[in-house]
This record gives sequence, structure tokens and C-alpha cells, in this order.
Amino acid sequence: MRNSFKFNSTLSATFIGFSSLVFAQTADQVDDFTKAAKFDDVSEVQSLIKTGVSPNTVDPKGNPMLIVAIRDKSLKVVDLLIANPVTDVNLVNKSGENPLMMASIEGELPLVEVLVLKKKADVNKSGWTPLHYACTTGKLSVAQFLVANGAKVNALSPSDTTPLMMAVSSGNDLLIKFLLDNGADLRMRNHEGYSAIDVATLFSKEDIREGLISRWEKLYKQPYPGGPKKFPS
Repeated sequence: MRNSFKFNSTLSATFIGFSSLVFAQTADQVDDFTKAAKFDDVSEVQSLIKTGVSPNTVDPKGNPMLIVAIRDKSLKVVDLLIANPVTDVNLVNKSGENPLMMASIEGELPLVEVLVLKKKADVNKSGWTPLHYACTTGKLSVAQFLVANGAKVNALSPSDTTPLMMAVSSGNDLLIKFLLDNGADLRMRNHEGYSAIDVATLFSKEDIREGLISRWEKLYKQPYPGGPKKFPS
């Protein structure tokens, strides 16, 4: 009985200690952390973490501090958070965005490389993927790296949008060619029935549209049927 009491007391003390670490951050500390992440204030972030504030703290809008730092190009804070073994590099915000997606859309290739190669960030998360985000802003080098490290070229967003469609909207010819040369499927359509060729029309990318139609005719030996086209339910 005495041993049992001693074990339970130890367990309770451990739990209380763990709980205090998890719930240590106050509203003021969250605000301080958010400001420090935005303005690349490494010393303030270090101080907050030393007091027990989690590196996975989210700002008042639900963004993990690593995402805040990436968005504001606070690269010293980014390095500090990534180096912390407690930091969850796959933690998402309320929109389902994670740090790798943010680094990809910003074109931060060195950071993308660290997240994937050293921290094993997921290149193929469900829904919108890092490759979608890289293609949204036409970041060719990031897209090349992601594909070389297993990113699915024909990944589908919740709206069935493909990276190729996003690349077309960005207008980056080299990125579009890269995706097509690596298996991007011109025949795929999103949930509204639009193909990448239709996206080119929507965004007034006439040169891209003509190039894609030419490629379509060479690949499939028939004229492009037009769009948008809904598939039978």
C-alpha cells in the first residue's frame, strides 16, 4: 500500500509538471511570441521557450509560430524553431496549411530542403499539397525538388485541382513544361469540369493555352474537346 501511494504520488507530480508545461503560456506570452516570430526576435523566442512556452504555440488566429515566422521571413526564428526537437513541422493552421506549404509558396528552397530532408516533413499531405502551393506562385526550383522527393505530380486538392492547373494560373512556362514532362495529366478536370487548358483561358494565358492544345493533339491524336465538361455522376 505504501509503495502504491508513493507511485501514485510520483505519477501525480509528473502529470502536474507536464500539464504546467503544456498550459504554461498566457495570452500575453502568446502575443509576445507572435510579435517575436513576426520581427525575427530570436532572444525573445528563446526566453519564452525557456519559461515553458511551447514552440508549437499558435497565434490568436490559429497559426503555429513556425508558420508565422515563415510568412514574415523571420529566418532566424525559423531556424531556432526547426532546431527544437519539440517543434511539430507538420502542424497545420485552421486552413490546413503547414510550414512546408508556406515555405513552398514563398519559394524558400533552402528551408523546403531542410523541412523535407532533415525534419521529414510530409510532401504528400492530403488535400492541398506543398506542390500545389509551389505551383501557385510559379516556384520552379521548389517544385523540382518536391517532385524529386516523392511529391505526386497529379495530386488532387479538395476541389480536384491539380498542380498543373495552379502552374498554368501562375503563367510560368518552364514550370508547366516540367510538370508535363514528369507525368502531369492534361486530361484531368477539377470539380467544376475545368482542365488545365480551360484554366489558361480563364486567366487569359493565350500562349499557354495554344501550347497546351498543341501538346494535347500530339499526345491524344484528336482535337481538344473544350470545357468545362462535367463527368457523368
